[in-house]
Amino acid sequence: MTGLLIIGDEILNGNVQDTNSSFAARLLFGNNIPVSTIHTVGDTEQAIKDGIANMFEKVDLLISTGGLGPTKDDITKTAIASYYNTALERNEEVLADLTARYAKRGLSLNELNQGQAMVPAIAEVIHNPVGTAPVFWIEQKGKTLITLPGVPGEMRYLLENVLLPRLREKFVTTAIVQKTINVIGIPESELAILLKNVDEEIEQAHTPTEHYKLAYLPNLNCIRLQITGSGGDKNQLEQKTAYFQKAIENAAGRFIFGYGDDSIASHIGKLLREGGATLSTAESCTGGYLAHLITAIAGSSDYYWGSIISYHNLVKEHELEVKPETLEKYGAVSEETCQEMLAGCLKKFGTTYALATTGIAGPGGETPGKPVGTVWIGVADKERSVTKSYFFNRSRADNIHLFAISALDMLRKFIKED
Repeated sequence: MTGLLIIGDEILNGNVQDTNSSFAARLLFGNNIPVSTIHTVGDTEQAIKDGIANMFEKVDLLISTGGLGPTKDDITKTAIASYYNTALERNEEVLADLTARYAKRGLSLNELNQGQAMVPAIAEVIHNPVGTAPVFWIEQKGKTLITLPGVPGEMRYLLENVLLPRLREKFVTTAIVQKTINVIGIPESELAILLKNVDEEIEQAHTPTEHYKLAYLPNLNCIRLQITGSGGDKNQLEQKTAYFQKAIENAAGRFIFGYGDDSIASHIGKLLREGGATLSTAESCTGGYLAHLITAIAGSSDYYWGSIISYHNLVKEHELEVKPETLEKYGAVSEETCQEMLAGCLKKFGTTYALATTGIAGPGGETPGKPVGTVWIGVADKERSVTKSYFFNRSRADNIHLFAISALDMLRKFIKED
């Protein structure tokens, strides 16, 4: 069994988001070393020692992150040495490496930097090619502790490129196959009803040597379906999980937009590139967030031409040619305004498709008949247009995200119908 120990007051008080554990768990799972438990502790010697002790009651492999810097609040090494009842000693190889690195930058080691060469006497030191924090490996009584720095870039490089080959050799005992299917536009409960027969078939596929599971992982209008198979015969696992994936596609194909790490924006990019099509956007309530999602995809300049962020009504009038009387009669958040934004966007850019959003993200701005969370979304080409109203009762940030994701899903459906 494998566990992760995340060390840092900044994680517990919410000042820093823990992304290390999700990265590590995903990487380890994909390499047949599933994580069974994750625990976060503060920057005190006793908390770290208690965390190690408690975790070793449940796991044989424990990977810690954080608390390995040069400042006084970085006490992971001290706590680990105390837990193992050993001393900290200076490692000459680490010291020489640190000295050489600082010399290349025209610097010399100060007292705090030199302290990073101090490691538990019983530890095997592992070279850190991307940082100055010591990485070490301790094995005692069938239990293994590995320390990693908390800086995400360092931690991820070290785990994936330095430690993973050794971890696979020592700890991989069974094969794991996982397939991820990305779904949009259907509530989790309705999807579960749609996949009821598939779910039952997956449960019935268990044998003494094989185990299969279907997990629902919802996240703001998108759901990741994960099919996991574990056992001794990888070829058999591949065949069975591929069969279950096909069964899900047959049952819910119209809601599927991609696989693995695909996002709805990357899927839209594939559709546009395959069709030799181009896209422009006219945004009001999303304020450029829709453009951000689209341009976050590498190569999006192949198909995305740009956006007019018409947050103020004057911009809608001057740049998108929305009529003043339309805004006066129907308001900015209306089907009529959305339609004129689409027409203006197509005229301005000359792209294959235009996508428009106008709504009330909140927390203020509510008007009679148009509560916070109301949005009109439209998609059009030169032949036709579709507009639709949505309502999301979330925070401002979530509403904006949902507006943009829903717009991309509308475009997906529009393209599929062409």
